[in-house]
Amino acid sequence: MTEQELLAAGVRRVNSRQLYPAQHRPDDAGLPMLVVENPLGRAVVALQGAHVMAFRPAGRDELLWVSPKTALREGVPIRGGIPLCLPWFGLGADGKTMHGFARTVEWSVAAAGRLADGATRLALELAGDAASNALWPFAFLFRLEIEVGATLKLSIEARNRGADAAPLAFAFHTYFAVPDVAAARVAGLDGVGYIDKTDDLARKRQSGELRVEAATDRVYLGVPRRQTITAGDRRVEIESDARCAVVWNAWNKDRDIPDLGEGNHVGYLCVERGDVADHAVTLPPGQSYRRWMSVG
Repeated sequence: MTEQELLAAGVRRVNSRQLYPAQHRPDDAGLPMLVVENPLGRAVVALQGAHVMAFRPAGRDELLWVSPKTALREGVPIRGGIPLCLPWFGLGADGKTMHGFARTVEWSVAAAGRLADGATRLALELAGDAASNALWPFAFLFRLEIEVGATLKLSIEARNRGADAAPLAFAFHTYFAVPDVAAARVAGLDGVGYIDKTDDLARKRQSGELRVEAATDRVYLGVPRRQTITAGDRRVEIESDARCAVVWNAWNKDRDIPDLGEGNHVGYLCVERGDVADHAVTLPPGQSYRRWMSVG
């Protein structure tokens, strides 16, 4: 798209060095990003990974958290915001790549425009190439539509363009900003079964609201459409048609994660909607997988 078309939609191109100077070394080139602004809200999107870095509805605080320790460099995963885990979740078949390759390569801008209610819609795409084929040998097109208004709406499509069925797992790996994770509560998971990855993958069941009091890594299966995070006077609603919710916080293990850093676990809580573990899918040739999520 031309610069004029982007500007008409309320979208401008920037370099990450302009927005996140502390995340760069002196010799870093930075990453191309888009700032989306309209009367309803503001968002920042990195083209690497089609990664929503920030979202702030008009008159409210920032809803997303980005680690002060993350690097903003080509090919390096970004810690915070909304990484896209695609086309797998967790460790890949190569034994090295976590959460797929889609979050570390640059996507292209396919469309941008204003909606009747004043919101902005942006579409980014990623198609298979020789580099991705070495990691995931399937022909594909991924498309993410981002709607920035009073709420943030994301819609992902994965299209299998090849002749073979493709295994697929996906998650919106959202880092929500909270004043203090120990005071945060997550509603909407009561009675839901989950896999506890901190307890040898034991199968358990949630009772009441979820509170984070230690390192937490849980995959909730068959979840309701809506969850709510409450932390102090902050309340965030999450809705999605995806079947899983992954709840994660490193707690005191943050000191072992270089791009997170000791003590920084206090400021975020991940509630990730997607289809992983028992709900990962196999995508037949010529078919598409679609999921959406809204936060606000």
